[in-house]
Amino acid sequence: MSEKSKYNFKCLEQKCDTKACHIRPQVLVTIGDLARWMNHDYIMNILPGITIHMPESEHDSFYFETLRKPLESDPESTACIFYNEQANSCEIRYDRPISCQTFPLVFNGENYVLSSKDCPGVGEGEVTKEALQEAKSLAEKEFHQRRDSTAALPAIYSVMMNQMMKQSSEAMQNLSEEDRKKMDEIISKSKEEPTGEEESPTDQSE
Repeated sequence: MSEKSKYNFKCLEQKCDTKACHIRPQVLVTIGDLARWMNHDYIMNILPGITIHMPESEHDSFYFETLRKPLESDPESTACIFYNEQANSCEIRYDRPISCQTFPLVFNGENYVLSSKDCPGVGEGEVTKEALQEAKSLAEKEFHQRRDSTAALPAIYSVMMNQMMKQSSEAMQNLSEEDRKKMDEIISKSKEEPTGEEESPTDQSE
């Protein structure tokens, strides 16, 4: 859908029959989402359901997303971890990621487009000029948060890993002589233990 197209949308919430927003391949989370949840003192309720995607190639990137779980009605398909299949609703609907708030409207830096053709709320209801402008503004905000998160995550990850390595190194340096000896003994024993791959000598009977 182009920016000039009429955009009508009304979320059907629990009456939705496609669950398009819940079963889409990924539900992205931005640094802005994390900051908002922290300010709302809700971060510990949501954090267990968030994971970081590690790049699998030089063309891939870091990003936060929600964990997935199999659908009870279709075990071969998955949905966002926060989707409550029994209630057909989102468990964090009122504080959901900004990518969910804008769904299915997406801003790609130039135009406003539909991210899903399966959302039954598209074309429903009447959208006022004010509501349309608000939806577009939110889509632009999501675009900028997503872009900033992608740019910042590699640096954040590097800082955290460096800090963890530094703390680990300092912990090793602060070990007592007795603890060092115990650790050396453990390492030494682990090297001496048989792997189970050696062949047993062949029995020779007279």
